[in-house]
Amino acid sequence: MRLARLDEMRQAAKSGVEMRVEKQRGELVKKVESRVRQAEANRMLLLKLRRQRRAARKERTAQSLMRRTMQESKYKECVRAAIHQKRVAAERKRLALLEAERLKAQARLLQVQKAANSVHVQREMERIKKKHELEDRLQRVCMA
Repeated sequence: MRLARLDEMRQAAKSGVEMRVEKQRGELVKKVESRVRQAEANRMLLLKLRRQRRAARKERTAQSLMRRTMQESKYKECVRAAIHQKRVAAERKRLALLEAERLKAQARLLQVQKAANSVHVQREMERIKKKHELEDRLQRVCMA
């Protein structure tokens, strides 16, 4: 009977140890699972932060590119406007020079016409004068 009692005690101690080991094992499993969940949550959070940073960087890059494009567009428009203004000014200057040249040519033509008219009038007067002289001579000759 003592042996049975010892066996019983040994069995009770054994089952107590087994229960304690099972309990500790269960607690460790819970801790490990909790840490795994926490690690997964941290990993997901890190992935989310990485995606957000990447998206923010992409957005900044897109905005920078947009600003640069707009600045280049404004610069090109300013250059086009300056070129246009220079062309307009050059065209005005060219037209002014052409107008001055036309007026100068017109003045020369008028001067030449006046000179030609003066020469014509002078020759006409000389012709009339000679005609009168010839008529006078002819009358003198006829009367003589």
